[in-house]
Amino acid sequence: MDIAQIEKAQVIGALYKGPLHQQQDSPARDRLWRLLLKHQQAVRKHFAEWGGDIHLDEAEGYARLIELDVEDDIRDQLPALIEKRPLNYPTTLLVVLFRKQLIEHQRFSGENMLRVNRADIHEQLSNFLNIGQKDEAKVRDRIDESINTLERYGLLRSLGNADDEYEVRRILNSFVDIEFINEFEEKLRQYALTYFKQTPDHDVD
Repeated sequence: MDIAQIEKAQVIGALYKGPLHQQQDSPARDRLWRLLLKHQQAVRKHFAEWGGDIHLDEAEGYARLIELDVEDDIRDQLPALIEKRPLNYPTTLLVVLFRKQLIEHQRFSGENMLRVNRADIHEQLSNFLNIGQKDEAKVRDRIDESINTLERYGLLRSLGNADDEYEVRRILNSFVDIEFINEFEEKLRQYALTYFKQTPDHDVD
């Protein structure tokens, strides 16, 4: 194998494992990002042969593997390129909250990075998860589990500082659209109405 083939293989292998990010504070990861840009067409050609492609946003600095829309009978004959990772309720809720924060951040903030800290995440999610739940320790554990899940999937990045802050990565935008947010919020509203109607100690507006 020549150098170009080795570089392409490194990029392809990395994309099979998860998203790639332009990350200047990590030389190894930033190198993979630059190699992806260098060999982009060859990498796309490789995945196209398996019914896939890459979603690449050079301006935002991220890329991820996607499966192309093909007929069901054809898709059934192709190997799965992406591991399906269903999210539980707290993690889905956290994704929606972060997506909304990214929208506001991109509209009104002059800073490039959206930072959140663990304490604020706990406070935001607790407002939802404490409904009907008396075990606060269990709620905290579920929130920590959701944070760890999003970090493992590359949607959050620990900044490793004393404030226990995370970067909400903009690749999250490519997973969650406005329609999904609206549908999820409507489900939350219906759930809250149902819960409070069944709980005599609460009033429903």
